[in-house]
Amino acid sequence: MSYQTIYDQFRANGLTEAGALGMLGNFDCESNCIPYRLQGDFSQHHNVSKQYTLDVDTGSISRNQFANDDKGYGLAQWTLSSRKAALWDFWKMRGGTIGDEHLQVEFAVSELVSDFQGLLGYLRSSNDLYECTKKICYQFENPDVKNVDDRFRAATRIKNEIDLNPQPVPPDPPGPEPDPPAQVYWPPRTIDCHCTDWPEVTVLGSVLYCRGYLNYAAGAWDDEVTEAVKDFQLDNGLTVDGVVGKMTWKELLEMG
Repeated sequence: MSYQTIYDQFRANGLTEAGALGMLGNFDCESNCIPYRLQGDFSQHHNVSKQYTLDVDTGSISRNQFANDDKGYGLAQWTLSSRKAALWDFWKMRGGTIGDEHLQVEFAVSELVSDFQGLLGYLRSSNDLYECTKKICYQFENPDVKNVDDRFRAATRIKNEIDLNPQPVPPDPPGPEPDPPAQVYWPPRTIDCHCTDWPEVTVLGSVLYCRGYLNYAAGAWDDEVTEAVKDFQLDNGLTVDGVVGKMTWKELLEMG
């Protein structure tokens, strides 16, 4: 359980103090902020949850089994099959363990960007902790029992336990052959099909999805992304080359 790092990560993604604490209050009531937590696991040291996570990581539990076992999992206790399948896909794209808290927070942010834009806008602007907690409960979590007061009390308690000044979010642990440290580029660089792992590709996939040119928020560049870029360029009077440069970014993001 790491309230501080989860809070810092949400703040780094633009949520206000109240928005980040509201997410933490909900996560705490769902999973005690344990990213590998399996619904209903009250075993000592959460050994059942740890074994379930290991089985997913090693492939003993398949994507289909994971998505359709009706068991809540992770920080948000994702249960709906479509959301668990999306979590699986996000994990497969990023690597590591599916029980990693940084990965799950980034997945939650990607869901906010793709499926809860109104809520995300509120969490990036509101300073009302109770309302942030309530909206997250009703919209993002949507549990059978909407115990908003319990979630608000958890958020308030956590507020008194952490440093509310955002700290830098540590990078994910390096793999066997670590890449150079990721850098943030803004405005976005020119990208095309050869830039599969660039961070701008994740932004592009989310924007194309929000604009209706993709059926999913792509995190990597594939043939469907290329066709979606060309369709967008054609619709907006741009050079149809599948390259996302200054003019295409401008139209996509409505800059300037």
